[in-house]
Amino acid sequence: MRARLILLALATGPLGVAQVTTVPFSESKDVVPAFDSSGAIALPVARLKIDVTYHGGKKERDETTVLWHPQTGHYLWHLMTQNPNIDETGLDIKAIRAQEEQAYADASALIDFAVVGPSAKAWAKTAGSLDDAVTASLNEIQQNVPAQEGRSWQMDYKYVPVFGLPLGVHANVPAGYQPLNTIEFNCPPRLAVCPPNGTKIVLIAKQGNNFRLVLRNGFDVEVIVDQKLDLVSARQLTQPKTEQPLRQPLRIPVIPAPK
Repeated sequence: MRARLILLALATGPLGVAQVTTVPFSESKDVVPAFDSSGAIALPVARLKIDVTYHGGKKERDETTVLWHPQTGHYLWHLMTQNPNIDETGLDIKAIRAQEEQAYADASALIDFAVVGPSAKAWAKTAGSLDDAVTASLNEIQQNVPAQEGRSWQMDYKYVPVFGLPLGVHANVPAGYQPLNTIEFNCPPRLAVCPPNGTKIVLIAKQGNNFRLVLRNGFDVEVIVDQKLDLVSARQLTQPKTEQPLRQPLRIPVIPAPK
């Protein structure tokens, strides 16, 4: 997955004057998987392309994806820069359906979890409909266009240090916590070359006041985060996958020579 423009920027700069305009006839609506207290659910989603003009005059085309929870009205939005040479329409929705990003509809917010990091954010603003959520999201994008293109749009995703902290990144780590081995998690044993990252979020649930996630790749990992989305604990749940042979040896029957 090509990481969307989120989190982990280490410094901020002043916001500049910019313009955001929607691309005509680019909007579509659908549903995507998510979780709430009852288990797996589906959330309404809208996606549309937008043109962003930065304060320095540079233009780029992005696609925004807006999820909305009808029961609480909470919404969240993602933004992904489009490659001008490739049709990347719906790429973020594909990531959600691939379980690389998943939302949990809590009473207080729509909690967004992503395997990049992993990372998380609580979205607490509300809207009366999906259309209203799209309008509110576009207003927020307009107000928060970074002054310098290429910078992160959403600086407040929280890094969850399940596999440790990259250099220069800060996050709350429980006392005595030993990070899990990311190489073992991402790569089945005895493979000479690790495959592309195939991590999925297969479960999100409440455990008391905490959130419980299960991440799946080479094995399953349980991750517990608190209401502030700080890491409480993480542990391996299953044994690593073993490499399977590509095929069985071909057995050629021996036919006795005629007498």
